[in-house]
Amino acid sequence: MSTGSDEHAPARRSRHPILQLVVVLVLFGVLLAAIVVGFLSLYKEFWSASSFAERYVEKIAEADASGALAMPGVAPEYADLEAIGRGYASETLLRSATLTSEIADIAAVGERTVEGDDGEVTEVTVSFTLDGSAQQMVFQVERTGATGIVPEWGFAESPLSVIDLTVRGAWRFTVNDFEIDKRQISPAGLEAEPLDAVSLLTFSPGDYEIAVDTPATIAAPQPVRATEPFDVIPVDIQTQPTDELSDVVQTKVEEYLVSQCTTQAVLQPSGCPFGAPPEVSATGIAQSDIVWELADPPRTALVPAGDDWTVSATSGMARLSLTVLDYYSGALVPVEREVYFTMVADVDVRDDGAVHITIDRAGDDG
Repeated sequence: MSTGSDEHAPARRSRHPILQLVVVLVLFGVLLAAIVVGFLSLYKEFWSASSFAERYVEKIAEADASGALAMPGVAPEYADLEAIGRGYASETLLRSATLTSEIADIAAVGERTVEGDDGEVTEVTVSFTLDGSAQQMVFQVERTGATGIVPEWGFAESPLSVIDLTVRGAWRFTVNDFEIDKRQISPAGLEAEPLDAVSLLTFSPGDYEIAVDTPATIAAPQPVRATEPFDVIPVDIQTQPTDELSDVVQTKVEEYLVSQCTTQAVLQPSGCPFGAPPEVSATGIAQSDIVWELADPPRTALVPAGDDWTVSATSGMARLSLTVLDYYSGALVPVEREVYFTMVADVDVRDDGAVHITIDRAGDDG
């Protein structure tokens, strides 16, 4: 019996190394699989084109303007802006103070490789909620190099947008409560024309609220949504006069008519919307005791006129008193007439807030 046991011992010993080798190979395979799975997980979360695009949107959600701008390809080249006719677009809004949108639920939901102008480009679709509204953006991402086995990415097309803004009736406006003077960002500077549009680079995605609130003019907040990379968004805002401006215009019109028109002892006051009706001169020769009074001031209403305002056609009544030397009897006859008139006026709101009014006669003077 002992002899038989000795005969089988070498066979058992010969199987042990094989089993050990199998165990080693299995463990190595498990370890390799774990490494591959771990690498793929890290790649997807940190190193992929999708994670790159997600990080950009996350920085916008965190109001990290400098961090977003530091990502490769976010800030567009001048040549790229020139290609869309916006070479001098202002960077004024590329700051954290204007990133007030609530962006959540950020996730890459699609990735595909397409052929771009300069080689392969990865299109990454990122979904998110923007101020409670479900949205998606498609980003163009390209390989820019590698650090070891880790790829580096950049935007093949800038994810920023451009707002082309025209503001009628005001130089100053706000974007998400950040105040801007049009002349500070226009390429023409102080030589800018009031109705010139200004181009403003903005982060996408984002909601922007543009408003005007000055002592002279006001405009209700106008929402603008930017959700397209390198998109040009035209915005045209017409301001409205404030009650303060309307009161100033009304006062100035009355002051002008009283101080410049009723003080002229002539039948046809110069530069004024009213004058003596023809029948006064037809009855005789006016004497020097001509007196004008503003019996009923015109009520002014402002309407837009390009970059300024116009007083729409309005009516009032003046009272004329004088003595006429009658042509036929030679008698001195007292005459009193109520003279109805219509008028318009151009209103120029100066840079210093001063209001200049030019009154014009309009229509029949009664």
